[in-house]
Amino acid sequence: MLHRVERYNAVMYHRALLKGERHMATKAKKKYTYLTKAIQLPDGTRKYIRGKDQKELEEKVLKAQILVNAGVDICSEETFGHFAQMWYDIYKKPYLRENSLLSIKNSLNTHILPYFGNYRLRDITAMQVQALMAALSSKSKSLQSKILAILRNIFCIAQENGLVAKSPVSVTLRAGGKKTQEKIALTPEESELLLSRIKNKRAKTFAMIALNTGMRRGEIIALRWKDIDFREKIIHVSSNALVKEGKTEVDAEVKTPAAIRNIPLPEALEKWLLQQKPLSHSQFVVAMENHQALTKSSFRSMWRLVERELPNKHLTAHSLRHTYITRLFEAGLDIKEVQYLAGHSTVDMTLRVYTHYDRQSREKQTIEKVREAFRKESA
Repeated sequence: MLHRVERYNAVMYHRALLKGERHMATKAKKKYTYLTKAIQLPDGTRKYIRGKDQKELEEKVLKAQILVNAGVDICSEETFGHFAQMWYDIYKKPYLRENSLLSIKNSLNTHILPYFGNYRLRDITAMQVQALMAALSSKSKSLQSKILAILRNIFCIAQENGLVAKSPVSVTLRAGGKKTQEKIALTPEESELLLSRIKNKRAKTFAMIALNTGMRRGEIIALRWKDIDFREKIIHVSSNALVKEGKTEVDAEVKTPAAIRNIPLPEALEKWLLQQKPLSHSQFVVAMENHQALTKSSFRSMWRLVERELPNKHLTAHSLRHTYITRLFEAGLDIKEVQYLAGHSTVDMTLRVYTHYDRQSREKQTIEKVREAFRKESA
């Protein structure tokens, strides 16, 4: 049933009168006519739809009926920001490690909520999502992929709960941006040169452990002297560090159960650690001046002392781990052995590193074959 509602803007009219501008007051008397129609919801209540004219009203009513038929609660005023918080608390917080949770929170607070936080969930369109991704076009491909994954998951849950009829995140939408820089393993010569150049003992200890064990950054920071069995020549990896700005949280949960492992202690590393142990006043093998585990800022300061020694290389803690795994393949260890020593939860992760190593190895062989072929021809 249609209802005719008439009103005019009294606020503008009286404001104009107070200013003595009667001609403006006359203009402010403009009347607006609205048409209204009620549709019945599944719970028996009514929702009133309003339009400025018949065409607009019919379009709004049709859209509302489609949403109702799709199971959407069209009376909900749920905002994206509020729903995203519930999604985080219910679907993510109980199941993920703190590092993963921090990554999600940073993506939401920095890149998503400033755009969509105050919007009603059902009002967000595919074009707006596209606009957000366009604004992130200068960011890395990994960040864009993370943003898309979060948006897809949030709207999938919203759809399941009847808050949207369809996700506005198109299935054809793909992350762009620059690919993460490829991890290049150091050659044995580069590894030796790096260690010979590092003068700071703390930095050198960290680099030696990374290159000789392939341990993750958090695993090295959490490593205690008691975890090293010098008699059996083994390092027991059983804890991880959640590296923070203020105080690092040691004994954090390891990345996966596969991260708990025993790593052989190479001779060069054994010799270095035996020299450093009597000089240490901390339970941690790599510690700050106050004998506590490295914080995020202290690690950054220490790492600058490492990376400056090979300025032509993009050097990260993970690239030293990647170098260790590459040395294992070069030594002829099989995939399962490498998987165990690297602490990979699946063999697929190890195979990805192997594929990368094998491709680089083949490229070098191809170059040498081509050079040799033309060398013989010119002779």
